[in-house]
Amino acid sequence: MTQAEILTLIDEELFTDNIKTEVREQKITWTDHSGTENYVSPHQTAINSNGVIAWWQCNEAGKEEVRIRLKEKKVFTWKPPVNTLEQPIFRDGILYFYENHLIIKYKDNHYQRLFIFNIKTLKEEEILINALTIQVKIIENELFLGGFYQDEEFIKITMHPDHFEKENIDEAYLHQRNITFD
Repeated sequence: MTQAEILTLIDEELFTDNIKTEVREQKITWTDHSGTENYVSPHQTAINSNGVIAWWQCNEAGKEEVRIRLKEKKVFTWKPPVNTLEQPIFRDGILYFYENHLIIKYKDNHYQRLFIFNIKTLKEEEILINALTIQVKIIENELFLGGFYQDEEFIKITMHPDHFEKENIDEAYLHQRNITFD
């Protein structure tokens, strides 16, 4: 499914919530009841093989959220936690599905945060990594995370349908498997 088709599905979902949207410059925009502009861009969307859609909804007042339309046509809203008085930012963010797991990466003031959200259990878990900027590589059911600098750590997460396993790895492991961050 193309990103334009995903945007059309999101636009239809917002319409069912009585939100009057406008599609312009390849993004959906609308003004909420408080007069604040909201938008969704194509790179802020994800869809899994079962038709579950997720999107990062930007809000000019800083009330960012991730909305997930489940298969049953129910919409779940997840508010990205922040550790500062700043707002979460999707710049260099990631929304990516692997089966029942939605991987969410975003920026919280000075550093990036990564969560894995299980759409079946509606539970989230933050993946803590000693890195200012998180590099991500996804290969099938394996999620590799690493920092940019020498003293930052590397983590491998193996995702299974009902859980995931986390382990610390090193650069030698990445070289041995011929894994590079793009």
